[in-house]
Amino acid sequence: MTYASYYNEHLTRDVGREAMSAFSPLFPFPAGTAQERMPDKEFTGYNLIAPLWTIQRYQTVKPIKVHIYVEDNIFFAENETLIIVGTGKSIGEAIADLSNHIIHFYHYYQRLPDDKVTGDAIRLKKMYKTLFVEGE
Repeated sequence: MTYASYYNEHLTRDVGREAMSAFSPLFPFPAGTAQERMPDKEFTGYNLIAPLWTIQRYQTVKPIKVHIYVEDNIFFAENETLIIVGTGKSIGEAIADLSNHIIHFYHYYQRLPDDKVTGDAIRLKKMYKTLFVEGE
């Protein structure tokens, strides 16, 4: 049940929004968990996983796992570890867009001083530091 259907079904029945507690046991608000959202099952068409060994002129130390999806004729290439998504009108365009993002963030994190990163950026900086073969 979505919030919209919950709102329409329960709150429009002669009960003002202010008159009912948000935590009312009479009308419990449905709450989903992250387990309920399965992106690979939400997309139609392609649902591929492919390794990416080379990005432009850079050789990776180990393959980058790329999930490829398509929805409404738009292709998505995603790497969950690096938290990056590329899009395009074809698989090739989506992977090229993803590759451009990876190279951008590789250079970004290389230039960023260690004392300027916090939270998940610390993890990403370390990952990008070891992402490519030395000398590239």
